[in-house]
Amino acid sequence: MGTLVWFRNDLRLRDNPALYHASKRGDVVAVFFICETQWRDHDVGDNRLGFLLDCLHPLERDLLKRGISLRIEHVGRFAGVPERIVRLARSLNLDRVAFNEEYPLNEKKRDSRVIRACKTAGVETDVYHSGTILPPGSVLTGNGDPYTVFTPFKRRWLSQVDSSALEPLGLPRRQGSQTAESSALPGSIDGVDRARVAKRFPGGEAEAQRRLRDFMQGPSRRYASDRDFPELDGTSALSAYLSVGAISPRQCLSAAVKANRGRIGDGDPGICTWISELIWRDFYRHVIAMFPHVSRGQAFRPEADRVAWRRSAKDLAAWQEGRTGYPLVDAGMRQLNETGWMHNRLRMITAMFLSKHLLLDWRLGERYFMNQLVDGDFAANNGGWQWSASTGTDAAPYFRIFNPSTQAKRFDPEGRFIRRWVPELEGAPARSLFNPGKHLTPGYQAPIVDHAIARQRALDAFKALKN
Repeated sequence: MGTLVWFRNDLRLRDNPALYHASKRGDVVAVFFICETQWRDHDVGDNRLGFLLDCLHPLERDLLKRGISLRIEHVGRFAGVPERIVRLARSLNLDRVAFNEEYPLNEKKRDSRVIRACKTAGVETDVYHSGTILPPGSVLTGNGDPYTVFTPFKRRWLSQVDSSALEPLGLPRRQGSQTAESSALPGSIDGVDRARVAKRFPGGEAEAQRRLRDFMQGPSRRYASDRDFPELDGTSALSAYLSVGAISPRQCLSAAVKANRGRIGDGDPGICTWISELIWRDFYRHVIAMFPHVSRGQAFRPEADRVAWRRSAKDLAAWQEGRTGYPLVDAGMRQLNETGWMHNRLRMITAMFLSKHLLLDWRLGERYFMNQLVDGDFAANNGGWQWSASTGTDAAPYFRIFNPSTQAKRFDPEGRFIRRWVPELEGAPARSLFNPGKHLTPGYQAPIVDHAIARQRALDAFKALKN
């Protein structure tokens, strides 16, 4: 007898609890379910599908080296997974199914159905924690409630994390009692092939580890100062790999702590700032797990669902296409559309522009980002959008409305990033970049909204909630 290890967003061999412990127990067969229809319903876009496929190929190759076969199953929707898992386990004479936990509502319901179906069929299930550093439900207030504000969550998180338990799990035991067979990995998923993003984001665990090493060897020390400047190569560029689990958050934290001489809460400012981002990642996953209404498309703060959002297909299209007349907003959106990735500072600026300047429903932007991002991740994307729109946990106060011109002058002071992505401004003087509309450049869009007017409109909309 043996174990069927079900891969999901954990496409790696190292520090994979389900795979590691199953391999210690006995024979292992791995399976991955391709659910194109369900993924599209969840707004997963072509860039992430292409990246996912490009990660499956090295995963299969690495598994075969350990004597483990990877089965690929097509089911369309999550509803078809429980019956298929039971059937596959029985056909392979496996008595257990092992997988790592996921936290969004539909995924949790799917997993519950799998556990029930397996129990009925006499197949045991082993569920492991893997997607966060500390599991949801483990970081609570003194009253036993989940945190809704990041700073106290971080303090409690730091007081609970055990540095001695951070060492990631190693490779799974090599299988010797079976002959591993290569499966027929699809050439495309829902018409999207692996070449779509492979040039910028080569898939796989080895590439993720290389990026982590490179980041720790230098850029991590400058992260606190460089991370907000989109023209600089100042981030780890690991978000896509974390989103599909080609690397684990524990591996990232372990590397950071080692580079920080064993310290977590203090030490090198750059590394500490990056560790704080890993804690933010945990925080948003805890929110998704502990407050299921967020997974239903609702604002975390119920009263925020009463905001009188505008409806304007024209303004939405201008934002999506990078034609707002605000150079840094347009540069960020064009970077997203061309590469499938956007610098985090620009994610905040563009998200706040849509939700505050244009007063369009944040869910329109959340959906568009998920459709474009190679690192599309529900918890992080939802958390970021609700923060920017002042509707979520620990959200920006409703009166915090980034001035895109001020942001451009501060974080792209020479206009290099803007000119790179908005070529019609290549020869424009700085005043055209930081004072949109006042020094128009031929061929560039005039601002579609006045900052002062838009700001007041947003303030009025949010103040109306108090009445």
